[in-house]
Amino acid sequence: MNKLIFLLIKIFARLPFSVMNFVGHIIGYMFRLIAYRNIVISENLRNSFPKKSTKQISQLRKAYYRYFGRLIAESFKLFDISKQEIKQRITFINDQLIKTHLENEKEVIVVLGHYGNWEWALLASNLHFETEMVGIYKPLSNAFWNDKLLSIRSQFGAKLINMKESPRYLLKKRNKSRLIGIVADQTPAFEEINHSITFLNQKTAVFLGTEKLAKKLQCPVFFAYVSPQKFGQYTIRFDLISEFPNKYKKGELTMLHSKKLEKQIKTNPTYWLWSHRRWKHLR
Repeated sequence: MNKLIFLLIKIFARLPFSVMNFVGHIIGYMFRLIAYRNIVISENLRNSFPKKSTKQISQLRKAYYRYFGRLIAESFKLFDISKQEIKQRITFINDQLIKTHLENEKEVIVVLGHYGNWEWALLASNLHFETEMVGIYKPLSNAFWNDKLLSIRSQFGAKLINMKESPRYLLKKRNKSRLIGIVADQTPAFEEINHSITFLNQKTAVFLGTEKLAKKLQCPVFFAYVSPQKFGQYTIRFDLISEFPNKYKKGELTMLHSKKLEKQIKTNPTYWLWSHRRWKHLR
């Protein structure tokens, strides 16, 4: 079944962007029609925005389904997209902030959330910055799709490192500029929970890996705002969190980048991954 689904995705990926836009609308409508993870999405929205009315939550849920369809269609294109297409569709607003550190032979950590199209952001950053790109990932439980995902993420040369193996790899290969990308709003397994914060009005388990890595490498940490424009178009803006991560106590740096993501979500909730079971262990 996995191979058949993959074959269909490859076929869809060859369609032009104008057609994929239409496909995205259909996918979003179908997911809404079958009420895909409707309970999870509704509960996440209600708990995150307790002051919003039932009607407002319903409107947010509908908007999310529309964008989720678009996100899937754009993700299909990752299996058949050129370097030039990615470059044309991602606009970097203040990339010189990153380039200045890289030009000085420094490593830079860029943290982001499951907001907008984080997969496109990785590929675009890999092509835009003339340095080694390292993506830290949490493996999927399905080996087939984990391999496929690694393949598309590394198709333009990025190095993908398992979250658990990343400190050893990064500390071993020093004294050169590198861009390290981390999607930081993932859910720890129950046995891995050792720290929590208040995020979107809820007690939320978090990984401390980003701040631990930043302190070991003694490198600056930036947050990336990935903002959707029209279909297949995004802007990326960087915001410095800290150049000196070691001055923070345990959990403080994690709180800082989490608050930036939280503010982004509250500004426009549509584009975050509400169908993810983000709070499944602490509820």
